[in-house]
Amino acid sequence: MPMPNQSQMGRRGRHVAGDIDPAVIYSAAAYAQPIASATEAAVDADPAVCRLIAAHPALGTLPRHAHRTLLRWSRLRPLKRQELIFRQGDPASSVALVLEGFVKLSVPLADGGELFLDIVGPGVCIGEISALHARTRGADATALGPARLLIIDARQFRQTFDRMPEGLLALLRLANKKMQRMTEQLIDSRARTAPARLAKTVLLLARLAPSDRHPPDRLGLHLSQGELGLMAGVSRELVNKHLGAWRDAGWISLSGGTVASFDIAALSAISGDDQDNDADPA
Repeated sequence: MPMPNQSQMGRRGRHVAGDIDPAVIYSAAAYAQPIASATEAAVDADPAVCRLIAAHPALGTLPRHAHRTLLRWSRLRPLKRQELIFRQGDPASSVALVLEGFVKLSVPLADGGELFLDIVGPGVCIGEISALHARTRGADATALGPARLLIIDARQFRQTFDRMPEGLLALLRLANKKMQRMTEQLIDSRARTAPARLAKTVLLLARLAPSDRHPPDRLGLHLSQGELGLMAGVSRELVNKHLGAWRDAGWISLSGGTVASFDIAALSAISGDDQDNDADPA
């Protein structure tokens, strides 16, 4: 019988399947241990956890016993503003379901800056694709404000979906939607002017906030001008310039230097048709 080569050997000489990266093979102690029954009951009884799992396009396809298994290997994690959840290159040892708050996904750049990828809110999973493939993280994840996550053990997540083809297909459809959104963002960065991108970003942020907590013309997420610029691909100076002009025109109101409320029709017009106007280019 042929002997496995060095690249196929995991820690302590254990054989590793050829399609698994040995760099992310761990001893049993490295995985999250089953949480105590009292904690499990608390997680299972949390209304936000139950509601968001049931409503998730992929997790919601799983039977109840699969939910119980995942919850047994899960824990709740509260976060502070700007708290790092994981870094690009970290082992994908867990999947996070956002219960409260918002999380920014970005890629660090060599010059010290970052490339914005996405913002996700309640009901969205992060890290599920890298966990499925047992790969390292492809981006940084940072809390944009106080938040709460359900942290699910990656191995249990992977094993559960391996047995549920319908759920696995739902995960792939979600991944495809994310890719489409990032592609649209890349196209916008080349085809739209700075004010059009900024207006579109404000409208997107308004849609992220739960409608039962914030009117559609108000932002439930407080971002600095620098953070708005990062999302829109616009310098902070241009963000300040356009927000000031929109405030003077009566299209937005500012609080703490950033957008508090806005005229939906006005920003929609800027977002959709501004490419034909004489606005400042990016």
